Amino acid sequence: MEWLKEILRNAVYGEDGKLDVEKTLEKISKEAPKHIISKNEYDAKVTELNTANDTIKDLQESTEGNEELQGKIETYKTEIQNLQKANKDMQKLYRLKEVISNAGCTDADYLIYKHGGLEKFTFDKDGKPVGVDEIVKSYKESIPMLFPTGQKHQSYNPQGGTGAATTNPFAKETFNLTEQGKMLKENPAQAQEMAAAAGVTL
Repeated sequence: MEWLKEILRNAVYGEDGKLDVEKTLEKISKEAPKHIISKNEYDAKVTELNTANDTIKDLQESTEGNEELQGKIETYKTEIQNLQKANKDMQKLYRLKEVISNAGCTDADYLIYKHGGLEKFTFDKDGKPVGVDEIVKSYKESIPMLFPTGQKHQSYNPQGGTGAATTNPFAKETFNLTEQGKMLKENPAQAQEMAAAAGVTL
């Protein structure tokens, strides 16, 4: 996710050269709500939609014959239709995330983002995702880090390199946010190569 990568690129480091985990987590906590939809938000949208539909029905009955108010109601109905679409999209998103998570993915949000967003997936008339298995299969091959299997990744040692292998902070068993952030900041090219070696796309 771009917002998370941006935080890591601009991470704060202490005098000892280590990542200031507390400040970094504060930034992540502050930014996450802007990019992740919570269950409470979904429930609030459903309540808002039900209330709006009831309000429109009452207004139509009480303002019959009043063209000005009826015009305002039509505008309101358009807003409700937009809200209904947002509600359907939310339902689709939660169903899609459930299917992806059940397939073993540890970060459904990132996979959806990587695939181009919700609109790049197919849903049936009931809003259930279809064809997700094939999509997930392709990402298991291209981004295996999203699907932990217990298989260990080897340390990164570029072809033609000399000396001891460098520990890959993007690999599952040596995953290290501090080193990732430091590498992204000091040597972006090496970070890209190591991420690719671990099956992670930056």
